[in-house]
Parts: sequence; structure tokens; C-alpha cells
Amino acid sequence: MDSILSLFSSYTSSELTYKKLGQLIRQIDINSINFSNEPEAYEKSDVSDYYRKIYTLDPLEVAVLYWPPSAESAIHFHSGFYGYVLVLNGEGENVEFQFQDKILTPKRRILCKKSGVMNEPDGTIHLIKNASSENPLITLHLYVPALENLDGLTLFDIESKKIGVLNEKALNASFNEPIAHFHSIEDNAFETVDPTQNPKSHRSHYIFPVVPKPNEEEINVMLQAYYDEQAAKYDKFDTEHASRQAYNNAINEQIAADFQDFKPKNVLDIAGGTGRRSEEIKNMCQGNFQPVILDMSANMIVEAQKRGFTGINAPFLSAKLPKDHFDAIYFLYAFGHISSNALRIQTLEKIYSQLKSGGRFYFDVFDIDNKHEWGHMARKNYFDLELEHMGYEEGDVFYKKSGGSEVAYLHYFDREKLIKMIEKIGFNVRKVSQIGYVKNAGAYCTKPNEGNLFLILEKPKK
Repeated sequence: MDSILSLFSSYTSSELTYKKLGQLIRQIDINSINFSNEPEAYEKSDVSDYYRKIYTLDPLEVAVLYWPPSAESAIHFHSGFYGYVLVLNGEGENVEFQFQDKILTPKRRILCKKSGVMNEPDGTIHLIKNASSENPLITLHLYVPALENLDGLTLFDIESKKIGVLNEKALNASFNEPIAHFHSIEDNAFETVDPTQNPKSHRSHYIFPVVPKPNEEEINVMLQAYYDEQAAKYDKFDTEHASRQAYNNAINEQIAADFQDFKPKNVLDIAGGTGRRSEEIKNMCQGNFQPVILDMSANMIVEAQKRGFTGINAPFLSAKLPKDHFDAIYFLYAFGHISSNALRIQTLEKIYSQLKSGGRFYFDVFDIDNKHEWGHMARKNYFDLELEHMGYEEGDVFYKKSGGSEVAYLHYFDREKLIKMIEKIGFNVRKVSQIGYVKNAGAYCTKPNEGNLFLILEKPKK
């Protein structure tokens, strides 16, 4: 810990602003921290929630916390101080809340892995918990000004709906503290609403940032698990979710209308899932083609094969496919799953190489400027959570389905930057449409911030 303490020793408390503290914590090399003896101290402690060791209170508080499997703090209110938490080992979940009109509502959940940083600005209401039921979590905490004790810290208990205020005797932010460690405890003090835990909620999905950003392979594993979980009920969700169905149908109809004139023979459906949309497009245009369904989810391919389609279970970039072969390729509702700008360029280049001269590519993306979607929230998280330092690109989002357990990834696109990238690869842009999804679902939008983007591209004819 000496290297960490020396990092801050030349600063006064007033110099350690929130921004400066964030800059310094990101300079810490966690591999240089020796905490090998501390788990033994934890084992011998009689603290039931977590073990906290404070290393210094001058010019700031530096503490290491040891969390047993599934342990969590109480929901607590940061008032008059700010800080950051660095995960040294394990996986921690940071759940932020909003408290207004005596209603406590989760507003953001963040999964923080080794080397990930949690932001705790002044005014934060949150809890931290060990996301693992098997392995311990070890975290480094930096706070300004230093907390000599927990006197005055406000706690919320969701199950009992009570609010407690700790006194100077308290050791942890926990309702497991003795009654003598509280100034006051108020019963039935608030209500709570958590729509993310209700599968029938109008909020079918919710944002769930993961820091640092997982690499390409890790994201592919996450997406496979997410769609494997959804495969058997995916079509049911699509067809019963009115706005989703209207949005998909609007795109399907555009592709089918283009196919009636274009009449492709060899068609590739990238991330084609169950094959349902290929089936719908084929029926709409009465096309004489049999699409190949490509998907990284084995369970999705099983569903596609039930429809009689040829299925390939592989990520697109690793799939062995012929060059200059396909008349048409579409990549629907999933181009945003590609995990980086570099990989998006590689994907478009590969698609370009596999299309015949004059072949067409159809795809849709989520517009970062669509005010009815998550784009603005993605931007807010990017800056609020300083995600650039966690490997994120502006527009990156991780999310969960309400009632689901797996995490997926999606990127929101800037229209101008996307078109520049497309044209640089060599495609001609035949058509760009904006189609409503959350609002005015399936309708063609005229304002630039009200719909998602659907594009028809063409490989120039030789």
C-alpha cells in the first residue's frame, strides 16, 4: 500500500477535487498492491458484513474492504463527501438509487470487475455488494474529506422500509450494527419501486454498465449466453411486443419491396436468430430464395433449422463464407452488437467482399440522437461514469432483460460518422430511413432525433 499512500501524500485535501481524485485512482497499478495478509485478518474478525481496514485519513481516507460471497452494504447516502472505489479482486455491483417524495427507486446498476472503478460523487445513494456467491470481493476506497467515523450516515432498508442514522460507534454501513450504534431508526419511512425486476413491466430491458469494458471474446460469450437464454421465447416476445413488431415489420416490408425488384437468389441473414424474419421477408415478396441463417447462438440456430433453413453457428467474422457470392445480405437488429469501431469496419469490409458486384446490404442501427431511446443515457453514463477510461466508446451500452440474468451489449450510432465509415469502405448508400420504435413504432420519422436508422447499401457494379 505504500505506493498508493505516496501517490496522495503530496496533496492537501482541498487539492483533491472529485476530478483530480478520479485522475489519480486511474493511475493505480493494482498489481503493485500487496494485500496478501489481509484476508487472514478478515477471517479472524467478528464483523458479519465486511471487514474494513483504514490505512490513512490524511489527506484523504484510504481503506480496503473485504467482502465475503454475496455480502452487501446497506443502501446509504453520501452527504458532504465524495470518492471512488477500485476493485482489486472479484466482482462488485454498485446499485445507485433516487430518493424523492419518500419513494426509493433504483436508477442505475453497474457491474465492476477487477480494475474497474465505481464513481461516488457527493449526494450518491447506493449500495455495494459482492456479485459472486462463491468468491470474495476486495475493494479499495478513497474518500474526501476523510470519514473519521460513520457518524450521521443515513441507511435505507428495503425489506423493512426503515431509515437509520448511524452514530460514531458504527463500524459498517449496515443494519446489522447494534442498536446502540444508531442515532435513530424510523420504521415504515418510505416505499420502493423497482420496475426492472418485473418481467411484465413496460420497461422490458434496463441498462447495466460493465466496467472495465469486456474484450471482444468476452462480449461474444455474453451475447451467446443472452440469446441462448432468450431463444425459446424470442419469437413470442417479438410478436407480442407491439412496438417491436411494428418496427420490425416496417423494415421487413422495405426489404421485401426491394427484393421484388432486385430478385436475389443467394441471401445471407447475419445474426438471423430463429429465422422468423427471413421467413416473413420471403413470404412478403414471394421470393425464390432460401436464406442461410448465421448466428452465434446455437439455440437460435436450432430454432431456425426447425423452419427448414440452413443454419451456421458462428460469429460472423470467424465464419467461413464464399467471396463475391451473395446477392443480398441483411444484418437486422444486431449490427450494434459488434463490440468496437475497429470490428465494425472489419465486418463491413467482409460483407463488402462477400457480396457480388451490385449486391445489396440491409441493416438497422440504434441512433444515438433518438430522444426516445437509450442514446442520451449512453452519453450521460459515458461522461458521468468517466467510461472512456474504462475502455468504452461513446454510445456503448450493456443491458439486461427485465427478469433475465444474462447481460448483452449494444452500440448506439452517430448517423454522420456511420455514413462516412460506410462510404470509406466503398459502399453506395441507396437509402436511409428513420423508423420509430419506442414512439410512433413502425412509422417513418422526419425529424432526425425520433427514430432508428435503416440503411440499404450497394456494392458498386463493375
